[in-house]
Amino acid sequence: MATNKLSRDEWIKAATQVLSTSGIDQVRVDRLAKKLKITRGSFYHHFESRMDLLEGILKAWRLRATEDVINRLQSGEESPLDRIIYLMNLPIKGTGSIEAASVEISIRAWARRDNLAREAVEEVDKYRLSFIKRIFKELGHTDTRANDLANLVYAYIVSMSLIHFDNNYEERRKMAERIAEFLTSNCPVMECPQREPPTDPLG
Repeated sequence: MATNKLSRDEWIKAATQVLSTSGIDQVRVDRLAKKLKITRGSFYHHFESRMDLLEGILKAWRLRATEDVINRLQSGEESPLDRIIYLMNLPIKGTGSIEAASVEISIRAWARRDNLAREAVEEVDKYRLSFIKRIFKELGHTDTRANDLANLVYAYIVSMSLIHFDNNYEERRKMAERIAEFLTSNCPVMECPQREPPTDPLG
């Protein structure tokens, strides 16, 4: 078997796949080496220990599932409503989203009994909620209401990853649009006492 032909990222990707299908207890160096048909020496060429690998899994998850998504939305020209709709549709964007949801579910299960994973999940949740809250603040909502709505939208996103649906993605997208439009306007009447007038970005 070869020794150093796999990169660090390839080891992390393989370990993440095992995590999503079999759980954290099955993410073991010997089992990964056997699965990848490569010697353990390749692993220790890139990692100091199994813990180093686990930290790599969590770091890659945060980058791919959170920072990349937020950076994309921040650099685009979508309206606040479009950004909310995009986020709400993340769990139903095809095969890649199904795989990402499986990884997230597995990491959250891992976090229920491990401090390393729990701290990572708590950090990611806080980061995501803060971003969603800023979108609602852009729309003129008070700080308290923006926080409430951010939590509601985030709960929707997470729940969509957990619930198995048929393949009628178009109907799911339409539903997300309806919910997003309702939440971003919040009160049907523009004079809603919980709503502050939007600030003029040029003022």
